[in-house]
Amino acid sequence: MNGCMGGMIKDWPDGDRADELMDGGVQRFSELPTYTEVNPGEDALLKCRISDKKGICSWQKDNKPVGIYRGKYEWVSEHSAANGDCSLLVRAATLQLDDGQWQCQVTASNYNVQDALSSPPAAFAVRVPPQSPRILFNGSHVLPGQNITVPAGSRATVVCEARYGNPPAYIEWYLERERLTAWSHTNASEVERPRVWAARSVLEMGATRSAHGKRLKCRAHHPSFPPPYYRDSYTMLDVTYVPVVSIMGADASELSSLEEHISVLSLECKADGNPKPYVWWTKNGQIIATNGPKLILAPVTRNHSGTYGCQARNSLGTSDSVKIDIDVKYPPRVTWVGPDYIIDANLFSQVTLECRAEGNPHPLYQWYHRPESTIHSNDNKIFDDDYLISSTTQLQLHNVSYHQHGKYICVAKNYIGHEEKIHLSEEIILKVLGPPMGFEATSVHAWRGGEGRVHATVCASPAPDDATWMWGSWRLDVPSEIGRYRALDKEEVDGCYRYTLCIDDVGQPDAGDYILHVENERGFTSLTVSLIVHDNFSVTEATRAAPVIAAALVIAALAVLLLCVVVRCRRRRGSVEYKTDELNSEVKVLPADALYGPQPSQGSSDSRHAGTTTVETSCPRYSPAAMQVRHAAVVLQPPTTV
Repeated sequence: MNGCMGGMIKDWPDGDRADELMDGGVQRFSELPTYTEVNPGEDALLKCRISDKKGICSWQKDNKPVGIYRGKYEWVSEHSAANGDCSLLVRAATLQLDDGQWQCQVTASNYNVQDALSSPPAAFAVRVPPQSPRILFNGSHVLPGQNITVPAGSRATVVCEARYGNPPAYIEWYLERERLTAWSHTNASEVERPRVWAARSVLEMGATRSAHGKRLKCRAHHPSFPPPYYRDSYTMLDVTYVPVVSIMGADASELSSLEEHISVLSLECKADGNPKPYVWWTKNGQIIATNGPKLILAPVTRNHSGTYGCQARNSLGTSDSVKIDIDVKYPPRVTWVGPDYIIDANLFSQVTLECRAEGNPHPLYQWYHRPESTIHSNDNKIFDDDYLISSTTQLQLHNVSYHQHGKYICVAKNYIGHEEKIHLSEEIILKVLGPPMGFEATSVHAWRGGEGRVHATVCASPAPDDATWMWGSWRLDVPSEIGRYRALDKEEVDGCYRYTLCIDDVGQPDAGDYILHVENERGFTSLTVSLIVHDNFSVTEATRAAPVIAAALVIAALAVLLLCVVVRCRRRRGSVEYKTDELNSEVKVLPADALYGPQPSQGSSDSRHAGTTTVETSCPRYSPAAMQVRHAAVVLQPPTTV
């Protein structure tokens, strides 16, 4: 007792030291013990780690304390328990001594601190291999090779046991390779050996004719079994049932391709029953004479069309009749399409197209749209650029737009065997009538000094008969030109119209909004396009111009070198007096927007262009940018490479 107390006193710090340890925080688990399995005779580690540990570690098994014994129960290392690692090393594990519920515990930091710790119980299992599984039926053990006889439609209760194992075995059921779900699975400790288990799995199985002759397998898994860590037990199912018949010799593809006076049909009535049955044939409900279970029709005719059936009987009863329909097929044909071959529809209205066809099997329908701009030499087929838009007999187009201009074709199709049969209808031409509708481009880009192009696209039917570009106080009809501005004639693109305004030698004063006004006999629309003028290269253009820039830099370097040689030579001849008066002299500067603003007309030369407007003024109109150019100081700039 004194020795124990002495050990406890040695582990506890003095009062001042305890107060210092308390300042570090309340002790807590950083790692808890977990479920652990081990084979008999092997060592195992029960992990337990404590943060801010100040108390004393200990372990208990099945609610009883466990001491530290060298060679059996040891700390992981000599000082591990003092450093917060309370993990326990169990040497040469045995079922009788070590199997059970283990807990890691730590005493309180101090007598006045309630931070003692006790982990939840963690199972420590010492493995014991169970006996090989065995199958029981109706309370009796099923011997190897013995069958289980069950009437079809009844339920059979089959039990599989794997006894005397630790931990308990895990049991699975298989019917051939199909995994079955057990009705229940229980584990109970053996009465005479409480530390080992009996695993019991109950299978409630509905007997079916398809299960007849199949192997039922019980599989017990346990980690102590040799690889692959399971053992099996088998039995065969003997299911008795009324006959079930099926017709062989005619698959779906063969029946779907029967053609009059061409195809030959050979059928067989196959009966599946236990005990073995006998069979007969019927046509439209009447028994017909056949060569036993076989029916041969060579070749098929329309008189052979009908519903054929076969039946079978054994001592348990008579099967249901299985029937097969024999029919002659023919390809589809479109009989009507409408409402007309040419349809005029107002913009945003609703149009309904309908297609009717006959065929056997009943045909499927598809509607294709062929845009107005698409031209084919042969219209009696579907091309890759035709658009599939519907798979119904009736096609409804809501809020029709100009993109729905063009031809519409109905395709009826069916399959005889694996061969597709199709028939195309006459084309329906849809014309969408309405005012111009635009696809507005928010902005376009141009580079100073180059050509700027402002684009806008509109759709209209009939085609636009009047178009005008407007910006600032300017108005330019299409097609026409004035000065640096050219309004190109419209270009038809996929049934729509593209308008382009070209601006030569574009500059910053040209930046801004440009309005395209388009009219036809049904209305008008206006589109706004913003022109953005850039002074510098973009990254992409700079990359493309890199070779040119490099060449220019090389030339500039050679020029500087040559200039240095010349200057040095001239210095040898004497000093040179430079005159700067001319730099400060009055220079007549052309304003930056002189080419963009309206100029006083002489004879109104611009008035020859139809649809243009000019503004007469007694003095030139300058933008703020132009005024900056007029008053800017003279700065020597290096040459710009374009």
